[in-house]
Amino acid sequence: MKSIRLAVLTMVAAAAAFSGSVFAASSTTVQFAGESMAIGVGARPLGMGGTFAGIADDASTSYWNAAGMTNIQGVEVSSVKLTKINDLDTKYSYVNLVYNTGVAGAFGLGWLRQAIGGITLTDSIGNIIEQSTENADNVIYLAYAYPLTKGFSLGLGGKIMLGNYPALVNGETYATVNYMGGGFDLSAFFAAGEFVKELKGLQLGLNIQDVFTQISWDPIAGVTTGSKETVDPNFKPGIAYKIEMGSFELTPAVDLDTKYQLIVHAGGELWWKNNGVNMVGIRGGIKSWGGIPNGDAGGTLTQAMDWSMGASIRWYFIGIDYAYVYNELTPVQYLSIVGKF
Repeated sequence: MKSIRLAVLTMVAAAAAFSGSVFAASSTTVQFAGESMAIGVGARPLGMGGTFAGIADDASTSYWNAAGMTNIQGVEVSSVKLTKINDLDTKYSYVNLVYNTGVAGAFGLGWLRQAIGGITLTDSIGNIIEQSTENADNVIYLAYAYPLTKGFSLGLGGKIMLGNYPALVNGETYATVNYMGGGFDLSAFFAAGEFVKELKGLQLGLNIQDVFTQISWDPIAGVTTGSKETVDPNFKPGIAYKIEMGSFELTPAVDLDTKYQLIVHAGGELWWKNNGVNMVGIRGGIKSWGGIPNGDAGGTLTQAMDWSMGASIRWYFIGIDYAYVYNELTPVQYLSIVGKF
């Protein structure tokens, strides 16, 4: 019982320590800074409405909850690619690797790239300054997790950010503005059944994203001397419950995001198992957006709820995950390839 009290107290203490900074941005914080990191990764979590902090059992957990990397056996690699959105020249891809040593903890390495091409820049009267250009955001993720005891792990995630955006200088000259930055996350994973057998299947996750993350923009000659942006922290708790039903396993889960507004992610998945190994899975979820203040106009801005669904298949050491995500702007599809060694 001492171990379970230690696990719970550690997670509660972390929540209390950072809750103030989550809900109150500092004077140097630029709202919506670092939004390129907010979409999420992995077709499997995205197919459940972005619910994964409490599940945390495949390579994509290095993004969602680094502490969950201790749930992986050996080496696991994965990738995710966004299919084309309508007529937009949109690129989104993520590749990562997780290695659980079994002795010295688990290590993760990932690379996220997002870009939009075909951007036309015009001056104030509509003259084309640049016919086609591109913006790009790149994030390199480094993660480490260590099991303090069986069923309770802590994780640390670092990130290096690089990117460029097209801009008009004085409304008439094309320029490219570059930025770089970095920061870190803290996370925890708790499997209650390892401490109390009656709670078998109950899992809790906590990821405090961007505990401190800062972006530095390069200066533009004759216009700016450069600037810095601080990314708001995001407090992301999650809960999941794995229910064994013969050859099937059902897992409902809920995550929360608190950055800017309260966002509720709710989803679940059902796996068919063969000899205890996941073989075929289906899933679905929702992402419910809370309201945000509408500035001087008053009132609250709200966004319609997103929904998603997906499926998976596993064969020996390789697997494929698919997700369809619908929102009020446009549907998006993701495809992931997973390998275990």
